[in-house]
Amino acid sequence: MRRFNWILIFTCFIVRSGATQELLSLEDALAIAVKNNYDLKIAGNNTVIAEKQAGTLNSGYLPTLRASGGINYAEENQSVTFADGNSTSIDGAVTESYNASVTAEYVLFDGMERKFNQDKREENVKLSTLQERQQIENTIISVYQSFFNVAFQKQVVENLELTIENSRIRFLRAQKNIKYGQGTSLDVSNAQVDLNNDSIAYFEAVRDLNNLKRNLNLILGRAIETSFKTDTAIRFSPIENMTELINEAQQNNIQMELARQNLYLSDLDINISKAKFLPKISGSGAYRWNESQNPPTSFALATETSGINLGLSLSWALFDGRNVTQTQTSRITQENRRLEREKIKREVNTELLNAVETYRIAAKTFEAEAKNIETNELNFRRTEKQYSLGQVTSIEFRQAQINLFNARNNYTRAKYDLKVAEVNLRQLAGLLLD
Repeated sequence: MRRFNWILIFTCFIVRSGATQELLSLEDALAIAVKNNYDLKIAGNNTVIAEKQAGTLNSGYLPTLRASGGINYAEENQSVTFADGNSTSIDGAVTESYNASVTAEYVLFDGMERKFNQDKREENVKLSTLQERQQIENTIISVYQSFFNVAFQKQVVENLELTIENSRIRFLRAQKNIKYGQGTSLDVSNAQVDLNNDSIAYFEAVRDLNNLKRNLNLILGRAIETSFKTDTAIRFSPIENMTELINEAQQNNIQMELARQNLYLSDLDINISKAKFLPKISGSGAYRWNESQNPPTSFALATETSGINLGLSLSWALFDGRNVTQTQTSRITQENRRLEREKIKREVNTELLNAVETYRIAAKTFEAEAKNIETNELNFRRTEKQYSLGQVTSIEFRQAQINLFNARNNYTRAKYDLKVAEVNLRQLAGLLLD
């Protein structure tokens, strides 16, 4: 009896401790994840990096401008013999020189390599944006699944609370019956064992619920121990036109879009490797100034020069084995990505048809479980009434109790499975973010 009272007290404590938790809706969870999820932040930063690399400053179309300057000082002992036979010697002869220059260089023509490289950087921005979208979709799916796992486990806990209450009433009734000579000690023992087992299952369910909440908080990118309750309301968006959905997948599915983008990038890689075989023409211009102060042993005691220098250069790699290898490798990569696109196309079609079948079965299962729970609730009420009148055994009552518990859980699971099937189907069709 002491154990029974302890279980009831502990159960009540758990229920009351959760009464002050905040209510978290699915929409709130999605908003928090989009704002805080670490994977999404990393994906967003990668997109910013790609945008920086595709900017004008990194395009190669701007000239290179450099400034330089220097000063040299020398103090030497010099001995000089001139052409007329005269000679002179100076100890500590000082030589000073100064120079400064500003140089500009610009590539006039590089076989279109610069253009193709810039095109590739801009297409990399699109690729990074698609990868960010993929991460958003994956995060949304993770939030849905984790949120519904928490919601389902919450429902299991609530169902166990009802089961414990029914077991408690049964236990008290068995005690009352034996008091008035209408029952046996075996009925009391069975009732107590079932109550204890239900309470243990409840504690384990609460533990699992808390673990699932921590997993959800991790996905949401917030403090792991944040306490909350989930809103179990579900809004379905029925999918009617499956044919149109399948057609949408060919254009909007994120895996298909990534495959097409990677194939286009491989085309640009081939163009870049081809451009390396063409000549390069560069122009340069510079303004230079030089001044020097020389010792008496020099022919000129001081010199100063300044002016503009212009230049034009052409280079042509007539043969470079690395360029040949790069071109061959780029063509093989292009073929691999073409094969990957066809493979992904088949995989997406397969996954989509499987998802359609899963969705249809989930919808039928949900309807069946809705009817099943009504039947089990009616059966339990009848059995409960008959048990109170002594018309059925405690074993029959217990079975009706277990059937009702399972029916409630199956209904809840079917409800969330249907919503997850719907969300997965929309993701495969590329319509999740719509």
